[in-house]
Amino acid sequence: MFAIVSPSINKETKINDAFDGEINRVAVDDSGRIGSLYDGYRDRILEQQNVFNLETSTQVIRSIRCTLTKGKSESSQNILKTIGLEPELRLSILLNLTKKTESFVNIDHSHPVNEYTRSIVYSYLDREEKIAGSSEEEKLLNKPLILDSTATHVITQVVFGTDFSVILQLPNVWNFVEDIDRVLNKLLTLFKNQQETVTLTENDKNVLDKIVQTKVYSNIPHMRNITTIYDIYRYIQENKNTSSNYPISYAIRPIKIVNPQYNRENEKFTRVPRELHAIIEDYVVQIRVDMEQIEKLIARDITDFSREHLKKQFGNIENRWLDVKNKFDNEIQQISKLVLSIRSGKVENIMLHQILKHSDQVMMITNLNGLKQNIEQIKEKEKFIRYMNQREFQYLNAAEYKIGEADDGKLIKYKLVENDENTYILCSSDRLNKNNSEKLHNVISDLMERVKANSNSRLIYADFSDCAFQLSAITILLPPNGTQGKIIEPTSSSSSPFSSIATPPQSAVEPDNPTSNSMNVDRLDVPETSKATHVDETINILLLGETGVGKSTFINAFANYLTFETLAEAETDEPFALIPVSFLVTTGDNFEEHIFEFGGLTDSSNEDFSHAGQSVTQRCKSYTFQMGDTHQTELRIIDTPG
Repeated sequence: MFAIVSPSINKETKINDAFDGEINRVAVDDSGRIGSLYDGYRDRILEQQNVFNLETSTQVIRSIRCTLTKGKSESSQNILKTIGLEPELRLSILLNLTKKTESFVNIDHSHPVNEYTRSIVYSYLDREEKIAGSSEEEKLLNKPLILDSTATHVITQVVFGTDFSVILQLPNVWNFVEDIDRVLNKLLTLFKNQQETVTLTENDKNVLDKIVQTKVYSNIPHMRNITTIYDIYRYIQENKNTSSNYPISYAIRPIKIVNPQYNRENEKFTRVPRELHAIIEDYVVQIRVDMEQIEKLIARDITDFSREHLKKQFGNIENRWLDVKNKFDNEIQQISKLVLSIRSGKVENIMLHQILKHSDQVMMITNLNGLKQNIEQIKEKEKFIRYMNQREFQYLNAAEYKIGEADDGKLIKYKLVENDENTYILCSSDRLNKNNSEKLHNVISDLMERVKANSNSRLIYADFSDCAFQLSAITILLPPNGTQGKIIEPTSSSSSPFSSIATPPQSAVEPDNPTSNSMNVDRLDVPETSKATHVDETINILLLGETGVGKSTFINAFANYLTFETLAEAETDEPFALIPVSFLVTTGDNFEEHIFEFGGLTDSSNEDFSHAGQSVTQRCKSYTFQMGDTHQTELRIIDTPG
């Protein structure tokens, strides 16, 4: 993915000559048979079956291949490569050129690949079918054909058997990992030999139950629904003497080679150059990984509570997500067209920027990072609302109550609670809470004490984060003194019950910016301009440079310049590490080495400090800063690996 920002992006790539030899393909579509037509440009089996009406011969193989592989922390999350698909076929699947089949319709590109990942790849080759003999090949050579216009190849060999790849995610507890690895190696022996000399004990089964996640890819439909490695073992044992009718792989040959009468003018089949292939594949895989992760976050982390009570924030996430998906689909279509042009021999030379537009990639990465931040924000907001509810505060979204910019405190309170004379309303916003956490904590405690003294009183938290009326300070509206205003019904109800949480959110109880404990009572402060602050300009800066030149360090320094007004202030406080850093210092006559760390290295998934000489930053990530006194200019700095 990151090669796209290298200086070689404008280098011209020479497309290789056409390839007319035999090609092997994993049978992701099990409908192929001898004589089936194949679209090599898109890796698709066409509808016509054995149009040559060829006789076939069968050779028994009955051989087993099985491997167990341990993941690494720096492993690529290319699941198609892990399960052994050919490079050109992987590209066809990633670009949606291949017809979606049941075998690979639910590929989990975002499955984690790390030191706790194990993959078992198993193939039992039962038999091979091919053209019967020279007489049949002669028939193939001489038969005049009228074929599907998209056909480029014909299947000349099919291998049948049982094939599966299982991706296992182990718990991150090393005692468990060692036990599981021991049993997996025993399973490997059983898969290879299918002998009874090694057996699984009841304790072995219990050990395998500790595996966190199991994902199976197989040419056998039944196996795709298996959810444990032990059940896979049982299936293999129960069917070890059964002949399989499911293809594992195909051999395909160009039609114009096997039948010279079928020779469309200028027809070529050209492989995508290796360098270009790697760049496209890495980029598309990484974006698919990010998108699948976001889709999972939306489904898992945005609860029904948030969807009901934070409708605007959730709506913004939905709209942004749809926009990202549309842009990605359009980008995939453009890349697919160029790949098809290469494979069909319509282009001889190509510039990398013709396939991957740098500005589009930066925008895609920025949008994905922004979505992740939005999801995290809505999670934190829900946590805060639940925290307030645990302290007997009812949550109201002020934006739903038609509060005007010129409304005073009494009218605002009347719009929120009508004639309730025993209500204390705490008015605040996300921005005020973040900047005045100690004051917020004190206000909450004070109001809870007041309610304890009066059992008829109740507490409300009015959230002005998305309201047209912009608060200038955390404010309390006390019970009314009898003055009434115009009644305005709320546009929606916010009275749904909340669930409690055991631990309060840190932002609500730990001070990060001590302020005065004084508060505005029975009124709302209106700022000089009641219009919500908005961003007039966004400046994007992309940092490029070799490994170790200090791109991440520059961002950390920039963040500290914004955090501390003077050097003296910075010296008296802990350095602010927006990006975790680690560096080595030698001291004394013996040059003793000391490693200094800032920013929580163990919690960072985007920084790898374990491989000296390699880029610490693992993936592109953006950091946003609000500039100026009014925060109307947004500066976004995008950090990249070296």
